[in-house]
Amino acid sequence: MRLPWSIARRATAAPPCLRRPWSARLGLALGVVALLAGVPQSTFAQARSVVVYCSHDADACELAGKTFERETGIRTSIVRKATGEYYAQLRAERDKPRADVWYGGTIDPLLQAAGEGLLTEYRSPKLGELAPWAQSITERSGFKVAAIYKIIIGFGTNREVLARRKLTAPRCWSDLTGAAYRKEIEMSNPVTSGTGYTILATLVTLYGEDGAFAYLAKLAPNVVRYTQSGTAQGPSVARGEVGVGVSFVHEFVTQQLAGFPVDITIPCEGTGAALGGMAIVAGAPHPTEARTFYDWALTRAAQELANQTKNLILPANASATVRPEAARFATAPMLDVDPMKFGQPDERKRLLGRWQREIGDAAR
Repeated sequence: MRLPWSIARRATAAPPCLRRPWSARLGLALGVVALLAGVPQSTFAQARSVVVYCSHDADACELAGKTFERETGIRTSIVRKATGEYYAQLRAERDKPRADVWYGGTIDPLLQAAGEGLLTEYRSPKLGELAPWAQSITERSGFKVAAIYKIIIGFGTNREVLARRKLTAPRCWSDLTGAAYRKEIEMSNPVTSGTGYTILATLVTLYGEDGAFAYLAKLAPNVVRYTQSGTAQGPSVARGEVGVGVSFVHEFVTQQLAGFPVDITIPCEGTGAALGGMAIVAGAPHPTEARTFYDWALTRAAQELANQTKNLILPANASATVRPEAARFATAPMLDVDPMKFGQPDERKRLLGRWQREIGDAAR
């Protein structure tokens, strides 16, 4: 005899002691759905996420964040600021870190942050894939900061602007102090910009400290402004706002590729290179995801992402392909600017304090 539906339901129901609470039944159901759909159950249980403070160029930051999230399924929050700004922010957040990874930007502020205990040691299994120069600085940092790319300082000039003003393009550091370039040069502020600090370290290496500051004082009347970020000089020169900019050469290559009348010169006395850095923040809220991002960023595929952007770098991964526009500067005459020396917290603080007193304050 067929039982009424209500009686049959009571007859077949599990005893109360075996019944699952509503949340458990929902979790089981989602697990089944996930299994059938080929999606990990952890995706439903708790979305994984990582917060990346990025000091790379803006397009490189955006592409890295989107690609990592797509390839790993880890929700990625990535925001771009200059190295000096993020260094100050990490110090302010020391007691309650908000970021997991600091990615890109000149390595000196990262080394200073490491010296102050703001970054943590991590020996990635991918370190063996890096070129010797990148492995060396990573080891010397106590594995708290990895070198992920190399970029070099040069001059960018707008040939049309210089022609109108009957000026020739500077070829050497010494040329920049000539009276003909008065209010014609744009540089970045080393207090807020890793690019600016690399220029300062380069000049100290070339002239000695006192000689470098004497040079900067002589150069100051020719500098129309010291920008907060080191990425401003490329657009400023391209648009003809200034005739000469001093920055990393890839900023000017980008403008050349866009069709602007920009020329590039490597200073005749030699120039400095900056290494791009990456590190995991001490006390990172998502340490597992931070290590996953770190490992991913050292791979050949991740480092070749720069070739899809306007950010032309010399990658640290030894097997990564280098675009010809960047490779042509790989053999430029280089000065031996020691990142460990200039990345020491006391040395950096002392040099920046002197720059502010003697150059920055005088420019106001």
